[in-house]
Amino acid sequence: MKKSKVVLYNILLFIILFPIFDIIASNFFLKIDDTACHKIERYYYELKKNCVGNYKFKPSFPSVKVYTDEYGLRTGREKINKGTDNNALIFGDSMTYGVGLKYEDTVVGILDKKISNYNFYNFAMSSYSPTVHLYKLQQAIIKNLYPKKVILLLDLSDIYDEGARWYNNDSSKPQLKSDFLFQQSLKKQKFTHKNLQVSRFITSVINSNLRVLRNRIKNLDTSGDNNPEVKTSIQGSYTYKDIKSMNTTYWNNEIFNLGVKKVRKKISDISNLANNNNSEFYLVIYPWGETLALGQKSFNWENFANEICITEKCNLVNTFPDFRDKKRNDKFWYSNLYFIGDEHLNKKGNQFLARILENEIFERN
Repeated sequence: MKKSKVVLYNILLFIILFPIFDIIASNFFLKIDDTACHKIERYYYELKKNCVGNYKFKPSFPSVKVYTDEYGLRTGREKINKGTDNNALIFGDSMTYGVGLKYEDTVVGILDKKISNYNFYNFAMSSYSPTVHLYKLQQAIIKNLYPKKVILLLDLSDIYDEGARWYNNDSSKPQLKSDFLFQQSLKKQKFTHKNLQVSRFITSVINSNLRVLRNRIKNLDTSGDNNPEVKTSIQGSYTYKDIKSMNTTYWNNEIFNLGVKKVRKKISDISNLANNNNSEFYLVIYPWGETLALGQKSFNWENFANEICITEKCNLVNTFPDFRDKKRNDKFWYSNLYFIGDEHLNKKGNQFLARILENEIFERN
């Protein structure tokens, strides 16, 4: 009886003292600002130059340390001078940026470490799309950062982002159509967000592992189906759903058609700019989990990218076949490639994609 009282006392003491410890640690030792390296203007955003901070993509993702260089690009803790004039400029969105991962575990970070005769520059950021990629490439060249290779990882979300998110005149700085992100940045952090960093980190790790475990248990019940329940999205569902059947708050024919038109136009401009600067231009496409599971019966992303590269004479790197092979041969393909409940590639997924790009873009040259 006395022993159980001691145990109960210790549990109560822990419950009382842990929140106090968490608040002290969060305010005096951790002081984590999840967008510390984000420079958010009213209708535009990018990364700050020479910054060290943290970034948490969303509550279910871990907060990761972010380092940026003199150009305001994500890099490793120490940028290695490789003593080469060969520059690979990489463009993409949150997938290419590598949300939820250390730089070294992202597709660009992996290539940066393995390929010794190229300097890698990662221009990617969340929800960037070809309009921003073109502008960033133009600015890089103006700053005398000349590319040997221009590599654009085209994302399924780019159709929506081009149709509903970004606009500009070709010679101007891209602008967001809404200042929502700016207004959000002005709001004060919630008490729990600011003061319970340790608890939030522990909860994030537990939830992440539980999602993987639940997914694997469900997968064992599919009796060899190899097609687990995957997260579906607003931005990527147009590949297997008719636009007319989708949520009109986000999608309609005007947004979709404008998005398709702008993606084609901006990639054409990027291709021409790369060609004018004697650069090799590669267009890379990759599937989301929902694309692998539900197909492309409404809009074939592979055909779309292939048609663009035939017209614009770009080098298409289609990773869909490799991902389909992975799906066929790995019962746990979803949890081994993607963050569960999300479309982004996890650490293993980035390693998988990096191996393909290393072979298709660098080893064959």
